[in-house]
Amino acid sequence: MRRRGNVRYDDGTITIRVVCIVVFLLFTFCWLYFFQADLLAVAQHGLSGGRTHYDRMVGAVIITGVLFVLHLIVYALTRLTRRTHALTYLPSFLVLAFISCVSYPFRWGAWIWAGPLVLVLWVGCVLLAKKICPFGNDMKPMGLFSRRMWLNMLQMVAMMLGVAAVSNTNAVSHFKAHAEVALMKGDTDEALRVGKRSWETDETLTMFRIFALAQEGQLGERLFEYPIVGTSRDMLPLSDSKAKLMIMPDTMLWDFFGVRPDSIAARTDTLGRPAALSGSLLSISQYLDSLEHDTLATTAFRDYRLTGMLIDRKLESFVGSLPHYYVVDADSLPRHYREALLLYQQRCDTSYIYNDSLMLLRWHDYVRYDTLYSRKSERSIRSEEDFRQTYWYYYER
Repeated sequence: MRRRGNVRYDDGTITIRVVCIVVFLLFTFCWLYFFQADLLAVAQHGLSGGRTHYDRMVGAVIITGVLFVLHLIVYALTRLTRRTHALTYLPSFLVLAFISCVSYPFRWGAWIWAGPLVLVLWVGCVLLAKKICPFGNDMKPMGLFSRRMWLNMLQMVAMMLGVAAVSNTNAVSHFKAHAEVALMKGDTDEALRVGKRSWETDETLTMFRIFALAQEGQLGERLFEYPIVGTSRDMLPLSDSKAKLMIMPDTMLWDFFGVRPDSIAARTDTLGRPAALSGSLLSISQYLDSLEHDTLATTAFRDYRLTGMLIDRKLESFVGSLPHYYVVDADSLPRHYREALLLYQQRCDTSYIYNDSLMLLRWHDYVRYDTLYSRKSERSIRSEEDFRQTYWYYYER
């Protein structure tokens, strides 16, 4: 507030400060709570060696509070007001961006030079702003829609966009972190919901979805509703797999199957050679073979074995193995198994007898697209729209 004669004018300093505070606190808390929480949980778990765990609410509140205190310190040192008050938030936004980039294993990357460079440029801008601060110091009343307010808001928006630009916004990374945190909480529905409509995935996300579906008893029914990356080797985090657990203890997986790899004694193949020296060296095929003969194992392994054959497109092996685990009955088999049997009959062995009238009608709709659409691109688009969630589409794409 300034006085001119007997009239007091608001130069907008208090209003600008309050609005900037609200914008900063809302953005920082929401960014940490809704967008970065799962990635921060993965990073903290890895960097602490599993000794600490990140809490979404507590972490968001503490980090937001610390960054706001940092702003107050910067403001006390610079006393920037009017058009350039928003610059006092840049160090806080810079720290927020750095936190949002932290991953495990930790790497400085470009931050080792980019961070100091941004701070040097910021100091230069602060010194320049202090020199030109009196310029344009009119006595017109200021408010929410003043020019000074919008100049500060533009600076705040630019810094928020900067945080988003340099942070880890990779969709698959967020999907994986969120799915794994959900699995640790026992929320399989949430683990299956995240990223379901996206085609982006990798071996680890595929493994999480397979595990969630297996827990719900839906692996043979719904697996190919999701994009699949990798092979059957990536269904479990064993020696020959590209899929890796980030924070979830592997005991959750092995307890689900009833047998841990490390508890499986060294076995021999038909030539008398060691098949595995320890649980950590087991392949998924060796592990599933062991479950086949272990009385402590649950029946979950059967769907892992069968869907693994489907993922690898080994239809003949699937057809030969299915009767060992299921009664080949169109009314009781999971959907993808029925699709695979019909596909085998139509594409591989026309003499194979399999009767499923409803599935056959669906198959005729699928193959009819070859005659309805002469252009391959159009046929591919329409087929994806209507049959993306079938094993047929996965097998022939």
